[in-house]
Amino acid sequence: MGSYTDEELMGLVQKQDVSAFEELFRRYEQRVFVFLWRLSANRQAAEDGTQETFLRLWKARVRYEPTGRFSTYLFQIAKNHFLHERQKQDRRAEPDRTSAQNPTEATGEPAPWEEADGPVLARELQVAVSQAMARLPDALRLTYVLTEQEGMSYKQAAEVLDCPVGTVSSRKVEAVRRLRELLKPLRDELLGDEER
Repeated sequence: MGSYTDEELMGLVQKQDVSAFEELFRRYEQRVFVFLWRLSANRQAAEDGTQETFLRLWKARVRYEPTGRFSTYLFQIAKNHFLHERQKQDRRAEPDRTSAQNPTEATGEPAPWEEADGPVLARELQVAVSQAMARLPDALRLTYVLTEQEGMSYKQAAEVLDCPVGTVSSRKVEAVRRLRELLKPLRDELLGDEER
């Protein structure tokens, strides 16, 4: 199945081919997990969201139409799940959006190299960036994660977000501006008077 394109695999999935679905899962499980982790900064929410994304993909298989890239379709499902969960959380209480866990760390335990000064500083920076990202409005955070961290073009991000390319561009500029503003105290602390 490795030689099939994503769209061909999805065509097989529409015919209830479980092995094709498993291949898509293998191809995209980590990317979807990291995407959701970057949005929520919560490992458990990202794991649950990944499972829910693929469950929704399976349930929606008959409605799939290969009009664009499969990855765009899948990330739309993940984005919609994230936004739905955020709405539920917002109705209950302010969620804890920060976590020091690394999205690529399978065990959730700190790696031995994280004990040294340099990596500890890098870790603190990572946590600070995650906390700053959590303070962005959802639309800006989604745009930033898709374009900057997932490496999507503005056009691909616009398809996932269901908005014009110009909106993606302006949201990205605003997200970067706000992140710089939120991280300025940390930057000033680290660099001292040099950058002021």
